[in-house]
Amino acid sequence: MASDLVVRGRTGGTVWQERQVALIERDSAQAPQAPQAHQAAVAGDALGDTLAVAVCDGHVLPPTDLDSPTARSDMPVTGGSPAARAVLKAYLRWGRSAPAHLDGAFAFAVWDVRTGELLLGRDRLGVKPLSYALTPDGVVFASDVATVVRHPMVRAELDAAGLGAVLTQLRSPGRGVLRSVREVRAGHTLRIAAEGRTEQPYWRLEARPHELDLDGTVKHLRDLLEDAVARVEPGERAAVLLSGGLDSSVLTGLVASGGRSAPQTFTVLFGDTSAPVPDRPYAEEVVRLWGCDHREVAVRPEELLDPVTLAEVLAAKDQPTPFGDKNITPYLFSGHVARHARVVLSGEGADALFGGLGGAIDEGRVLTSFPWIERSRRFGMPYGIGTGLFDQALLEDIDVDGHVDRMFREALDEVPHLAGAAPVDRLARQVDYLTVTRLLEQTVLHSERLSTAAALDVRFPFTDHRLLSVLFNVPAAMKSFDGREKSLLRTLGRDVVPPSVLTRAKVPYPITYDPHYKAGLVARLRELLDDSTAPARPLVDLSAIRSMTEDPALLDRGGWLGRADAEMVLQLDDWMRRLNVRTRL
Repeated sequence: MASDLVVRGRTGGTVWQERQVALIERDSAQAPQAPQAHQAAVAGDALGDTLAVAVCDGHVLPPTDLDSPTARSDMPVTGGSPAARAVLKAYLRWGRSAPAHLDGAFAFAVWDVRTGELLLGRDRLGVKPLSYALTPDGVVFASDVATVVRHPMVRAELDAAGLGAVLTQLRSPGRGVLRSVREVRAGHTLRIAAEGRTEQPYWRLEARPHELDLDGTVKHLRDLLEDAVARVEPGERAAVLLSGGLDSSVLTGLVASGGRSAPQTFTVLFGDTSAPVPDRPYAEEVVRLWGCDHREVAVRPEELLDPVTLAEVLAAKDQPTPFGDKNITPYLFSGHVARHARVVLSGEGADALFGGLGGAIDEGRVLTSFPWIERSRRFGMPYGIGTGLFDQALLEDIDVDGHVDRMFREALDEVPHLAGAAPVDRLARQVDYLTVTRLLEQTVLHSERLSTAAALDVRFPFTDHRLLSVLFNVPAAMKSFDGREKSLLRTLGRDVVPPSVLTRAKVPYPITYDPHYKAGLVARLRELLDDSTAPARPLVDLSAIRSMTEDPALLDRGGWLGRADAEMVLQLDDWMRRLNVRTRL
């Protein structure tokens, strides 16, 4: 299992083991660290007996008084990464409620030798992954699904609900894609003991009255965002992934204006084969404004076809997606950035609650499904992006449409509301809640998986739970008070970005239109057609795939939507091979 976890960390892997328990921690950091940093954190007593042990994936910001003289425990903690030590100290002080006292993005495990209990926990938004499978004799858990299913007691089976989850990118919180695999829910702990398991939330979005006026709201959000930036910045010089868009430009400006030295900034370039996206001039304006130490990283089209890279990206994502080079490019970009910076800040997540993803919040609008599913249906894709090459009779038989509707109704029932709230504010809370709890898998979590696999620690100030808790309750009219999306972010950041960035239109992430990349997709589709043992073969429409190989122009349907169909089929087939997945439909 230690070697399997390399996708979550390239260093470490020392095993702490005692009778029936084994804990392993790996680290993605490239900077040299003391050997004990790659071991579990251990708490002992005066007699030298081990009392509790912890491992952690991610970064943890403990409360300032955790190590104060009055807070010190008589159970000293030794070894482990700083994150694991903070988790263990918090556990010794607060028990199961420990994560409520911690900030950061983390997934942890604490084994309490005294009680024989295992406590698993995950950060508030689930930025860091943590999966588990129950066995007849206990539990197997890891921050990587492949590591879990490679255990001899765990079977990798894909049932109808799991296939529906793969194709729609939608599943119930806590439900894994594979039949026997579950996830620790975001903002929850999971206690596993001899008498059973208990799941307990420690954080969730709550509906509260918003009592500040516009000016007070802007000031409060600015203060919270500046504090969030300060919390996640590393001790060394700050670095930012700068696209030239509003979110990353505001982030760069806040770092540079906060009494710190100008940050390092990194922008990805795609050459002449990408969609025409005018990001570069805006990024250059931000760099000139603040005197950033700037680097441009060019991703070459031939890199996108490298079989080793394709396998690494699929392993990083942990499940198939239809996004193809939108996965590969960030992974390659992160690898280049990691040569110059260990920790970087990202503007991902700003769209979630500042109002950049859910569409217009109009008085008469009623949600019929997730906002992004509603958009895909307008383009003739009833289940979302990437399902066009699957056997349509199979999709009807396993009721993918019903799966989407069940997931939507389940999520809608979770949304908290204030009594007597105006319909437009109820709608806004619905859109925001669905986005934060169901769509981050394709944005923030997507970036975290790819960057971690590339040995880069990316942190997301816009996902700070204090900031999200306030934004969730800001009235819809205030979020777009000037008639544009993200009005509040534009206002709070207007003194730290060039005027041109404030007025530019939002553009999608670019893709490559290199003919060699499309030819590579066609070649891989032909290989699948020729391979009678391909595991995805019973799930797909072979005639539709054959038509695409005969007419590659079909890849360009909807700009890149036809290509997304091909990417999903190919990734599903590779994923099923890698994990030895068997279907149980």
